[in-house]
Amino acid sequence: MSISNEEWNAGRTADTIEMRVLKILTDSKTPLNVSNIVYALGYNTAVKDLGSFLSGVAGYWVVQSALDTLVKERKIEARTIKQPIGEQVYYKAIAGKVLF
Repeated sequence: MSISNEEWNAGRTADTIEMRVLKILTDSKTPLNVSNIVYALGYNTAVKDLGSFLSGVAGYWVVQSALDTLVKERKIEARTIKQPIGEQVYYKAIAGKVLF
């Protein structure tokens, strides 16, 4: 995701993780699960050592926290989908509720 020149010069972005997740879900034509969103945000989830494992877990935790916040704010909806190997939660932006 790009940033403005003002954000570059300030050394800080104006968007929050919630806004970035909301943008991904708004742009997506289909519901996404947390793994899809983590990947879309560019987090490296390849486990090569303990450090990369902890970094990946932290990335998932940050994204899940943002998703929980957005669900509470009723900007996105979550639905548990049954699959042959268990259940997975998918997320979708609520049309008409997104304000950037």
